Amino acid sequence: MEPVRCSVDCWAEFGDLLCGRVLHTGTDVLLTTGTSDLLVFSAQDNQPLHSTTILQFDSPVTSLALSEDRSRLYALCQNNGLYCTTFPLESGSHSASAQRCDDCTVSTVSRDSIIVEDRNVQSFILVEGIFVTVSLQESFWSFDLYEVLNCSTGLTVCRKHAGLQVPAVAAAIPQRTENPRVCSAPVLACIYPSKDSASTGCIQQLHFRLEPLLFRLLFGVDASLVHSPVVLCGLPDGRLFYFPLLLPANGEQRPRIRMLHSLEQSVTFIGTSVTGEQGPQCLVVIGQMGRILLIKANQASSDGKAADCSFIEQTVRGPVVCACVDGEHLYYSTSTNLVVVSLHSSATSSSSSLAAAEGDRPERRDLLSQSAVCLSVCRVIALAEPSITPTGCVQLLALCLSGRLLQVTVPQGSDKGSVSKLTSSQVGQTVKDLLAGIGNVWERASSLKHQLQLKNNTLKRLNQVISICNLLMTSQKRNQAGNEWKPPISCHGVTKWSSLLQNDSLVLTCSLENNCPFALDHGWTLCFEILSPHSLTAEGTSRTYSFALKKLDCGQKMEVSLPLDVGAELFLPVKIHCFLVYSLQSLLCPEESSGVSGSRLLTDKACISLALNTLTLDWLDSLRIGERASHGEIPKQNAAWEAAHFLLSSRRVCTEEQPVQTSGPYVVTIQVSSELLKTSLGYHDCTIAALCISVLKWLVSGTSEAEGQKLVESPVVCARGLDGQPVRLLTKEVILSDVNSEGPISAVEVQMESSSMAAVCGLHHAVLRRVQGLLKLNSVKHVSPAQLKGKHLCETVRHAESLYKDLQDSRASAAFGGAMKTRTSDLLFPLYFELRKHPLVIL
Repeated sequence: MEPVRCSVDCWAEFGDLLCGRVLHTGTDVLLTTGTSDLLVFSAQDNQPLHSTTILQFDSPVTSLALSEDRSRLYALCQNNGLYCTTFPLESGSHSASAQRCDDCTVSTVSRDSIIVEDRNVQSFILVEGIFVTVSLQESFWSFDLYEVLNCSTGLTVCRKHAGLQVPAVAAAIPQRTENPRVCSAPVLACIYPSKDSASTGCIQQLHFRLEPLLFRLLFGVDASLVHSPVVLCGLPDGRLFYFPLLLPANGEQRPRIRMLHSLEQSVTFIGTSVTGEQGPQCLVVIGQMGRILLIKANQASSDGKAADCSFIEQTVRGPVVCACVDGEHLYYSTSTNLVVVSLHSSATSSSSSLAAAEGDRPERRDLLSQSAVCLSVCRVIALAEPSITPTGCVQLLALCLSGRLLQVTVPQGSDKGSVSKLTSSQVGQTVKDLLAGIGNVWERASSLKHQLQLKNNTLKRLNQVISICNLLMTSQKRNQAGNEWKPPISCHGVTKWSSLLQNDSLVLTCSLENNCPFALDHGWTLCFEILSPHSLTAEGTSRTYSFALKKLDCGQKMEVSLPLDVGAELFLPVKIHCFLVYSLQSLLCPEESSGVSGSRLLTDKACISLALNTLTLDWLDSLRIGERASHGEIPKQNAAWEAAHFLLSSRRVCTEEQPVQTSGPYVVTIQVSSELLKTSLGYHDCTIAALCISVLKWLVSGTSEAEGQKLVESPVVCARGLDGQPVRLLTKEVILSDVNSEGPISAVEVQMESSSMAAVCGLHHAVLRRVQGLLKLNSVKHVSPAQLKGKHLCETVRHAESLYKDLQDSRASAAFGGAMKTRTSDLLFPLYFELRKHPLVIL
């Protein structure tokens, strides 16, 4: 498409517009801008005057027309109807009240000027004193004919003459929107049979002439005989209907409406074109998306073939916003440029091929696009009928989206492109240059596509990481609120003993379970922090293990093993904190992460850490059930001394005595209400014997190996502890009669027995921790409290106060002397066992 330089003059400016229409008649220019104002300019010597008349209506003006004698102006307003006022405008008009404002006259058109009040009317045309309106009803298009009656008072009155209806296509019914350019209104045109060959194609706006032969072939003999004007209507669904206004006296009361063609896209323009020397010989219909229908007549041949008409469909580059025809040239505007094409060359080139294919559907060609010439005028939304200057140039009046009214003068021969002939060598070099340019563009496009793909993958991985963080945070909030919610990602642990080179070691096997809809792939690391706050060193010990994840899909599990040292370095209980860590460095691809900018932005420590859960290992988890202590082993009696030594060292009490040799075994008991155990563990209907066995199984089922539970078949369990000393766990029923005021209470007594003080203390702490977990359950919180006896409570409090006084005395003696005069174990061990000799009942 080769551009042509045109002469463009700006007549007026109004500001940005959404839509508009232009009507050029004589020395007057009528203009609508999509608002309720209608502007009237007076032009002289092709230059606009400063004086302007503004007509103000109640709603936006969508269409306008002048009467045949140009004495009346008709305007269609949105949601109101059809107005009629005098033209040229008079200050004393009955339909408008005028007001002088600077250089323009503002006139308000009252609602008394409405002659057709129908808010559904979308288009209209005036043909020989008859108004034809098109309105959309519920499911059909209505064509109403109104006869114009002039009263003696000068008022215009309309009387409905007839009505026609065609069904509407549901998928193509236009919807009313706030933007007038979105909705396409029906396009109306009136076609007359031309009386001589010298007549032009256009009589006035929307009124055209057509040669008699084509008129008769298209619209029938009856309309041709009476020279009846035919109304053509292009609907938004692409269907083209027609009906004659005048009929012969054959008894019919109203005209019949017929469909001429379907363009399959919204109709933008209907007109005629002069393609030869015998007058207008071509009917032109243009669609909104660039499809053009040319209908021309084929003369009768000498071999007896009758005359017929050819339907030629061609396409141009759309969308087509507005269009007009002058002779054999078509001027149309896309959303960017104003273009002119020649209809004569394309119609003649297509007629030969179409004549050979009789009875076939119209062919679609792109010949018009090849001959299109750009006029270098942008953003035109409305065109008036073209005019010819004395020098033979074509003048167009155009309205732009920027709000400027332009007069475009097109030079002669603008549709003939000046295409120079090239030699074969020049053509070959041009092709080589084009191919080289295509190759360079392809390389750049491939590189950009690769970079874009990398960025998309990075954003996808980051979005997945943020989604996993959101799921875990939501789960933690629900658990904190007291709701039992299964976490999307969880970690569980199981302990077991392994022997290697006659050395026993405790191993923790952790299982990571992924129940979230996202996969844990490259970049994720499973970390464990083993923290022992009660080790022999005052600061405690802490170790960290990391396991990189390859890919863990939804529903899969991964197991890892953590070694736990046995001896002085392992002091139970220990806490294992589980974390999921994502390195932000893995978001970048290898070539990006190796760059300087990526290394500066994301360091090795840049990561996202998500806490999963915390596991606690105690003496119950380290029991070796079913194994008896070796006779060659010597009981480690100094374990209790080490525990007491650490306790006193943390209180800055200096001790120098050696560990005391005490005799065993040591026994510690805990009493738990049977009702509490049944409610929390779900053993409602079991007997006391079964309850004792079930409680013992529950105690050893923390994080220990599941096979150990199978060995529990009685209320007594014998095992080896962490230090290798034999331990025994016993559960039995006891009846407490002095606790509850309402009667005796059945309780389960858990008894721990061992010759090792460390084993007894560790087991006692582990059992208490499990029972405390039961008290946090929702099922236990709703149990009604028991009515305790005051005497029993008072005795228990006095006993605890006496023990506390003995402990304070021992601390005071150590403070005065700097070191205890008596053995520490002689004071602490009796207090410890005296405190547990009469345990409290957990209800």
